[in-house]
Amino acid sequence: MDAKARNCLLQHREALEKDIKTSYIMDYMISDGVLTVSEEEKVKNEPTRQQKAAMLIKMILKKDNYCYISFYKALLQEGYKDLAALLHGGIPVLSSSNGKDSLVGVTSYVKTVLCEGGVPQRPVVFVTRKKLVHAIRQKLLKLDGEPGWVTIYGMAGCGKSVLAAEAVRDHTLLEGCFPGGVHWLSVGKQDKSGLLMKLQNLCTRLDQDESFSQRLPLNIEEAKDRLRILMLRKHPRFSSCSVFNWCTFT
Repeated sequence: MDAKARNCLLQHREALEKDIKTSYIMDYMISDGVLTVSEEEKVKNEPTRQQKAAMLIKMILKKDNYCYISFYKALLQEGYKDLAALLHGGIPVLSSSNGKDSLVGVTSYVKTVLCEGGVPQRPVVFVTRKKLVHAIRQKLLKLDGEPGWVTIYGMAGCGKSVLAAEAVRDHTLLEGCFPGGVHWLSVGKQDKSGLLMKLQNLCTRLDQDESFSQRLPLNIEEAKDRLRILMLRKHPRFSSCSVFNWCTFT
């Protein structure tokens, strides 16, 4: 991790350790390929929430720039907007010279949109599937200006999320199909409080000027109603495209 990112993390360490709930943050970072399951268990073994957060920060400080960026995006994804803002100034510039850069060939506009939307970066072990990515992009481009969805389905662990993220790493696609940005929502297995928090976060991201309400929904049903109104009135389907993925089991 470069000095600027490390210093920023150290500067705001106390605030981060005090406020974050590590379980949801670690879920995102594991899916991003920067945290291992064994490291997650080590954090979970700490007795208190604040000690869990302290252990996670300690681990991040020993890792690279990619881990810092993943942690920043996880904070945005899980609704810690104010904490993410503290780390924004320390976001490192990734160099493509080491062969590991997940955003090689992507414009600064795309980098910004993906980062703000919480789209996962490529995993450390990445297999290029150009034909499938191209097919998804073509489906999305065909929906430009028309209502509809593009759905990616398959067995758990087959790479649906990686494909979906890779498909939107394209300047032309983002400008044409997602002019309002991309909002990446990872749900997985959630209890009711966790699901409500994710829905509240999505409501906030879709209504940043608070034109529809100045308070967060208090329960899941209210959150669903709020999102329905936001989608119909503020973000109508005909003006944007969407891509979803889910698992099927046999």
